[in-house]
Amino acid sequence: PPASAGGAASGEAAEAGGEAAVAGAEAGEAGEGGEGAEAGAEKKTRQQLTNILHINISQARCATHLKQNLGDEEVEGAIKQLRAELKAAKEADKTSPAVPVLKARIAELSRSLVRISSETPIAAAVVCDILVKELLRRGMDQAIAGERKIVEVGHYHAGAPATMLCYPLVSRLPAYADYDPDREEELRKERAAANKAAKEAREAKRAATDEKKARGRAGPKAPRPEDHDGGDGDGEDGEDHTKTTFFTYVENALKTVKKDPAYSTMRVSNRVRGDLSTIVAEVLARLAALSRIIVQRVMKVRTMNADHVKAVVHMLMADDGRSDEQIAEITSQIDEKLAVYHEHLAAEKVKKAAALDAEKKAANESKRLEGELARKKKQVELARKRAAEATLKASELTAETLVLEPIVAANQARAAA
Repeated sequence: PPASAGGAASGEAAEAGGEAAVAGAEAGEAGEGGEGAEAGAEKKTRQQLTNILHINISQARCATHLKQNLGDEEVEGAIKQLRAELKAAKEADKTSPAVPVLKARIAELSRSLVRISSETPIAAAVVCDILVKELLRRGMDQAIAGERKIVEVGHYHAGAPATMLCYPLVSRLPAYADYDPDREEELRKERAAANKAAKEAREAKRAATDEKKARGRAGPKAPRPEDHDGGDGDGEDGEDHTKTTFFTYVENALKTVKKDPAYSTMRVSNRVRGDLSTIVAEVLARLAALSRIIVQRVMKVRTMNADHVKAVVHMLMADDGRSDEQIAEITSQIDEKLAVYHEHLAAEKVKKAAALDAEKKAANESKRLEGELARKKKQVELARKRAAEATLKASELTAETLVLEPIVAANQARAAA
């Protein structure tokens, strides 16, 4: 199929790039979408990758979630302990026989971990961006049909949600599948009561401050009693949005959707923002879990790449009866965004090269050649190891052949007689 994992056949070659999969993405987390602090101290203006790709879900945040879901705390803890032992062994005696043994154990455990390429979080972000916007549009359409001005969670569950393009990607997620309208109504009432109490507390504080001012003992300025989301929702002041949630990126997607005149006047509750943030996190967990099977058990490589994301999307949608054309609506967008990403990388590389003087260029070229030499040496070592293993296997097969040949010849002779 178009989105098969066949493109990962070159996974062994891609592993070198997988080591630096999300180094830049993690560093860019603070500058994405506004959840983290802006890197205002930077002398050079850095354009956010989400703006370059024209998506609203942060690929850096997706990288964080993918790494968390692909990680193995037990194995990572064992590797950390072994590295500490290796460091101690080297400090005591670099020629100690324990050094190669520890290195081999670390290498063996590392092979059980799944890494991600630089393209992987971009592909995942594109998928999440598509489904969040589709759910928002569907919710708004249902709210408009019901003559409602505020979109609630129930709106994108109403009607026939199975007709949504991204339905196969969310239908079995706990946050979506376990939707209970009665429970949602209870939550709405609880939020309304909490918001009312918070508003009354703010007003009481403001009244107390005004009274102090009137007596000439002005206290600190009280905050204005206003909704948490500026009046575009139900004002959940207690909502906890950390640097690992997608709340802000869902908000960015909402702003994009509302640029459509048909939706410009619609309001969305904070409960919807929180629910969609949870759905995005669960989608990433599902992509990671299913991709792990392809990476480790099918392809037998170590790096998860964009082809694996497309393969999972293809399988989930095909299993739900979606056509190749419908599947391509998502996978083709992944390809388009990846093409834009590589064009951006190429342009940045040219820009950086043009800014370097001759001495720096020579130093960079020398460093590149050193790295290339180191990689080639590793490849030679790996090739020799595989050749030795192949020679040993050939010897074993030859020995088995010598044992079987007379037995087969004797059986054939008896049959002929």
